[in-house]
Amino acid sequence: MSLLVALVLALAAPAWGAEPGEAARMLFAMEAAYAGVESYTARFARQEVVASALRPREEALVKFQRPERMYLRWIDGPPRGRELLFVRGRDGDRALIHEPGLLTGLFTILLAPDSPRVLGESRHPITDIGLGRLIDIILGSARRAQERGGLEVTDGGLVEDGGRPGRRLEMRVPRGAGPAEDVRRASITIDLASGLPVAALLSDGGGRAVAEYAYRELRLNPSLSALDFDPANPGYGFPRWRLSR
Repeated sequence: MSLLVALVLALAAPAWGAEPGEAARMLFAMEAAYAGVESYTARFARQEVVASALRPREEALVKFQRPERMYLRWIDGPPRGRELLFVRGRDGDRALIHEPGLLTGLFTILLAPDSPRVLGESRHPITDIGLGRLIDIILGSARRAQERGGLEVTDGGLVEDGGRPGRRLEMRVPRGAGPAEDVRRASITIDLASGLPVAALLSDGGGRAVAEYAYRELRLNPSLSALDFDPANPGYGFPRWRLSR
């Protein structure tokens, strides 16, 4: 840990003391923190249990711009080299996917965000990728649990996440109030500088991790243009031939 990060953590400790209700306040403050974000880039990582099987860890570079534009290029995991582009209201609300390979690399594949092929590799549709949806999932669960009087949020202490100071929050919800039916616990790392969740580990009632997400190298409100979400971008590899699935 660098001296600067250690100093920031030390100074932040009194500000985020473990007073009753402070951890829950910080959890719900994620929504307001995200309200000022129009775009971002990040190194996105995920590992999920899908159809009772743990899938390999994946990592992708992501560009996101409101209201719903995203581009991803996988740099690690089985989909390495895959590109995905989704712009709400374009291409029939389907995602454009370019898969590397001798034959698959000849076509751009058009898929519905919630197609069986997508859900065979992920717990959520393509449109659930992103910080905003992660916040929605977590706070949706928290609010449902709060209504039932069963929400528990505790302070897990200060941590360093990707070289940035953060705070770990531990959330427990009653059965049926989680991001998915079997999710009962969430360990969330909040970046102290932005107030945004940069990591989340979701577990079931038996303590088994079912999903893990992380956003590293997060840059907020970078200057993104229409070309960043254009399949004709010379830095992308989407073939002009298209195949609908």
